[in-house]
Amino acid sequence: MTYLIIGAGGTGGLIGGYLAKAGKGVTLVARGTHLHAIQQKGLTIRTYGEPPFTVGTIRAVSEAELNAETFDVVFVCVKAYSLPDIVPMLRSVSRADTLIIPILNSLEAGNFLRIALPDYQVYDGCVYLTGYVSAPGEVSQNNKIFRIVYGLNHPDARNQQLRERMEGDVRESGIGILYSSTITSDIFKKLTFTSAFACAAAYDNKQAADLQQPGTFRELFKTLLQELDALAKGANLKINASIVDDNLAILDSLSPDFTASIQKDLKQGKPDEREQLIFDIVRLAQKHNVDVPEYRRIAGYFGLGD
Repeated sequence: MTYLIIGAGGTGGLIGGYLAKAGKGVTLVARGTHLHAIQQKGLTIRTYGEPPFTVGTIRAVSEAELNAETFDVVFVCVKAYSLPDIVPMLRSVSRADTLIIPILNSLEAGNFLRIALPDYQVYDGCVYLTGYVSAPGEVSQNNKIFRIVYGLNHPDARNQQLRERMEGDVRESGIGILYSSTITSDIFKKLTFTSAFACAAAYDNKQAADLQQPGTFRELFKTLLQELDALAKGANLKINASIVDDNLAILDSLSPDFTASIQKDLKQGKPDEREQLIFDIVRLAQKHNVDVPEYRRIAGYFGLGD
């Protein structure tokens, strides 16, 4: 089995690193100083509570160095705003039976890629993981939760053997993986924390410590979760969990200095995920006639409707 990981940030770097450590055939597409560091000395992985390790065997390349190769499985681990840019790459590295699995913060990533690549096998996906690039050639994992959920909104009999082999490789690498036939609900469930935290933290530029303490910022976070709970019910999404209680527990387990990736992007003037994390929630609420006043207020602040 051959694996292409597009994007070497926290998610892609850790998926590729774990797979490569287990001896799987991995090619990692990276850029800049991060790429050069991996090519020169391998990829170092730091996992909370464990000693760091370096995967010296991982193959890291730029897009231009792919040389018209094709792969059995492609994990797409870029930010959602980069999807249009990588469509030509996906077309060149995939066969009709290649499994293309986007793993990013977006309800619409799979739909976008299926429209752009109608002749290819595109799934939807998300990952339970907290990771980031901590230095060139190094990615860090903040906790030990690491699980990929992928699928379509129905059972899928295509390429069953290939999917089973892929799932076996992923599990052997120490990563949990699950096929879901209610994947939109699973992605929404995963996004509830990411979206609500991005809204509450980025709006006032706060960190986890500010939301962990009783007061205005925690109440805003809680209200956003309540709106997401109402939206899940209005959109008939099957969430077998308490959106409010479970996400408050996640918040309280974080390092006090934790911030949302959107905050880092805003500070650096980079493109950010406001479309996927904030605006898409408001649009989904409008589609299902669910009132989300705090989301609408924050979306307006970030430019929805301008």
